[in-house]
Amino acid sequence: MIFSFLEKKGDDMWLVEFYAPWCGHCKKLEPVYREVAHELRNSPVKVGKVDCTRFTDLAAHFSIRGFPTIKFVKGNQVFTHRGDRSKEGILEFASRAQGPAVRKLSSVGKLNEARSKHSDEVFFLYIGDDDEQDDLYQKYQTVADKMMVQGYYYAGKKHILEDISTKNHPTVLAFKDRMQYEFLPPEGVATMEALEHWINTERYPAFPQIWGGAINLLADTKKYLVIIVVDPEIKDKMDGNNRLKNIAEAIALDQRDKYHSEFQFLWMTDVETVNTITMSFLTPPVLLVLEVDPQYYYLPDLPASNITINTFMQFLDGIRNGTVQAHGGNGFFMRVKRLLYDIMTTIISIWQASRWLFLLVFGLPTLIISIICYSLCCMEPLDDSYLEDEEDELRQLQQESAGDAKAPDYDEELKNEQDGQEFKEAVEDEDIECADIKGGEEKKND
Repeated sequence: MIFSFLEKKGDDMWLVEFYAPWCGHCKKLEPVYREVAHELRNSPVKVGKVDCTRFTDLAAHFSIRGFPTIKFVKGNQVFTHRGDRSKEGILEFASRAQGPAVRKLSSVGKLNEARSKHSDEVFFLYIGDDDEQDDLYQKYQTVADKMMVQGYYYAGKKHILEDISTKNHPTVLAFKDRMQYEFLPPEGVATMEALEHWINTERYPAFPQIWGGAINLLADTKKYLVIIVVDPEIKDKMDGNNRLKNIAEAIALDQRDKYHSEFQFLWMTDVETVNTITMSFLTPPVLLVLEVDPQYYYLPDLPASNITINTFMQFLDGIRNGTVQAHGGNGFFMRVKRLLYDIMTTIISIWQASRWLFLLVFGLPTLIISIICYSLCCMEPLDDSYLEDEEDELRQLQQESAGDAKAPDYDEELKNEQDGQEFKEAVEDEDIECADIKGGEEKKND
C-alpha cells in the first residue's frame, strides 16, 4: 500500500485524512470531510482517506501521531492541517497548500480585494520593484515557501499602497486587525532570521479563535499564550463568557505596545485542550496562561466572574515578573502524571466512541483476568496437618494390610511351635517310659 500510493501520487495534489475507526473525533469529522470531498470534486486536488489501523506502514511514513490528521501532499512537499476542522477551514488549508506561495497584486483594487477577503485574518505584502533577485524578496520567498499553509503572502509595487506610507523600500507589511505594521529590521539589516521571526510573531490577529491543534503553531511564536475558554452551549454562563472575552480582546488591542512582544491572546471553545494542559477538568469560562517551552501554566486566584481589566493586567504583569506561581512543568513526576492522564482520557474516548469496542478491548480481558484471580484467591489451601493425617491413615492401612497377609504364618508358626513342644514333651515322656521299661528289664535280669 505504501509504495503503491507513493508511486502513483507523482506530482498530483492530495488531501488525505489519516483516521482510526475507533476515534470519536474521526467519526465527528466524517460528514464534514465528505462535504470537502464533494466541494473539491472538480478541482485538481484529489481527496482520500487512510485507515491507520490497517495501513500502519503508510501512517508511519507520514509520522502520524494522533487522529484525525489531515495532510496535503504535493510532490515531495507535505503540509499538515492544524486549524479548524470545519468545511471552510479545511478548504482554506487546501487552497493555501495549492500555492503559489507568493501571489502577485497588480493594482489598488486587487489589494482592496485581498484586504476584504482577509479582514479577520493576517496577510503579508512585499513592496518592491518587481525584482525577484532582490535580497529581501528572496528571503521573503523562502519564508513564504516554508510557511505557506499558515498565512497568505503577496507581492506588488509601491503604487498599489495608495495612501499607505512606508519607512523603507523595499519593505514588508503585515495587514491585521484593520491595521498595517511594517517590518523594521534591527540595526537596519534585514537578515533571514530577523524576517522569519517578525513574520512568525505577526502572523496571528491580536485575539484569534483557535482550535486545539493550532496551539502547537502558536507555540512557535515563543510567547506566553493567554487562553480564554468559553462554552457557547452553556446559556446561563453566556454573560460571563462574553465578559471575559471582551476584557481579553480590549487588552490585546489597546495594550499592544505593552504586551504584544511577550503575550499572544486567543480564545477557544475546546475545554478539552486546557484540561489536557492542566491534567484536570475545568469548567468554562477559563483564563489560563501557557508557557510552552517548559510546559508551565498559570491560573488566576480570582474566579473568572470577578476578573476586571485591572486584575487581568496585574495577573499578566505578575507572570512576567515571576510573582505568580507556575504549575506543571516537564519533570519526571509530571511526565508520569501525564502518562496516566493520557491513558485515562484514551479509555474515556473509546467508551464514548463505541460501547461494544470498549467492552471488547477492556471488558473481555478484565473478565478473564478476574475469573483467574477469583479462582486463585478462592482455592482452599491444603492443610499440612490434614496431609499428615492422610499419610498416617495410609501408613496404618498399609500396615494392616501387611499384617493381614502375615497373620496366618504367625498362627501356623505358633501352632507348630506348640505342636513341637507337645511332641518334645511326648518324646520326653516316651523316653522316660522307655527308660523305666529298660530299667525294669535290667532288674528282672538281675
